[in-house]
Order: sequence, then structure tokens, then C-alpha cells
Amino acid sequence: MLRRDAKVYFDPDLNALVYVGMPADERYWDGHWKVVADDVRRPDQFVVNETKRWLSPGARVIDAGCGLARTVYGLHNEGFEAYGVDYAPETVRAVSSVAPELRVSVADVRDLSRFPDGFFDGYWSLGVIEHFFEGYGSIVEEMRRVVKPGGLVFVTVPTMSPLRQLKAWFGAYPAFNGDSSSFYQFALPADKVVADFLATGFRLEKVRPRGGFKGLKDEVGPLGPILQRMYDSKLWVVRGLRKALDVFLGPVTCHTRLYVFRA
Repeated sequence: MLRRDAKVYFDPDLNALVYVGMPADERYWDGHWKVVADDVRRPDQFVVNETKRWLSPGARVIDAGCGLARTVYGLHNEGFEAYGVDYAPETVRAVSSVAPELRVSVADVRDLSRFPDGFFDGYWSLGVIEHFFEGYGSIVEEMRRVVKPGGLVFVTVPTMSPLRQLKAWFGAYPAFNGDSSSFYQFALPADKVVADFLATGFRLEKVRPRGGFKGLKDEVGPLGPILQRMYDSKLWVVRGLRKALDVFLGPVTCHTRLYVFRA
């Protein structure tokens, strides 16, 4: 999730955007997530629908970095054996008090040693790996360990869309100076993400752009406030238009990409 107050730089060595503002540690996420019953008991339909395309109810699926656990709630209600972990302890405690039926616990995605090898049929990572300045190799290795052979890993991560790539080529972003003290996240090139997962033994099944409207909103400067109001609007007409633009604009302005890998 992109912080509105983040500053954006370009790292030419990684061909990636670097967002700085506040470290994305457990204190940040505990302060960010405001847990109430309506937030938890509102299934993430995107995750439910995508999971059902690949796995059958009864499959064991984890969301590693689950936040409000809407993913876990949705999968649980659809008959999956759903688990969630997050390293924000206050958030996990609040979710457990609101929905004690959910299997949600505190854990670091780099160390899921409480789960045995090959325990899961599916693994969701929604906007997680980009928050680690030192890289996400240990996260991917844990994914590979806890997912059974033939199992699936679903990853979403902010991406270097064609629009962002074009802006970088034209020098629209200041150069990153290497100071990671207030690092928040990367927007990563798709070829790097795919290569890193393939190197760990995964096979790529699918890549799909997401968030075309958001990707445009975040990059257009003066039009940003107008598009932000559209983005925040609850009017069904505006929401319908936004969803249509997400699909239409996605290949060029996507904010994130969904990657599906098979172990």
C-alpha cells in the first residue's frame, strides 16, 4: 500500500523506484491498520476468486503478511483451510478478538518455522516483498519450503509499469542516494521479480497487471488530487468507471502486477 506522503526516487542499478517516508516496520503497520469487525469480516474477493481459479475448497492456503486478515476471512468462508500471519502484534491480537475462528498468528515472513515443509497448497503475498530494503531472497526461500511440490504462490508487488519506466528514462524522478533509514518500499521491474523466483525453483504460470487507475493517479502530478477524489469515492458510478479504467489502463499504467508461480 502506497503512503500518500512518500517521496519517490529512482535507483538505476535496480531499475526500480524507491519510496521513502517511514520504515514499514511492525510499529508502522500496527498504527496503520485500524481493526474493527466490519474491516475483518469483509472478504477480499479478488483473492477468493483468484484462489478458486487454481485451487479447490479444502486446500490449505496462507496469507503471509495478512494485515486485517480479510483474505483469511474470505478464504475461510469459501471452505479453504486458511491461515494468516503478520508481524504486527497489535493487529493480530485485534483480528483474533474480532474473529477468533480465524487461524491468524504473529510471525515474520522470513521465518515460518512453525510450519513444516510442504505444508501449504497455496501461499499469498500481497504487497509484502517490496518492503525489505535488503531484498526478499529469504522470503522466497521460505515460500519454496512451506509450499508443497506443485503448489502455488500468488504474489502482488508494485511494479515498474511502462509509464513509470518512461518517466524514469526522462529523468522525472530524483536519483536515490542510498540512504535506507526511512525506506518504505520499492516498485520493482517485472523481469527481476520473475528471474528471482525462477532462480529459487519456481515456474511462472501467469503475470497480470493490476491497478491501472491507481498507477495513473500516482504518476500524473497536477491531476493527482482530482483522480484521488475519484479513487476515494464510494459512488457506484464512479467505482464502476474506476474498475473499467483499471482494466483498460492496466497494461500501461499498472500500479502492481500479480504473479502466479508453481512450486
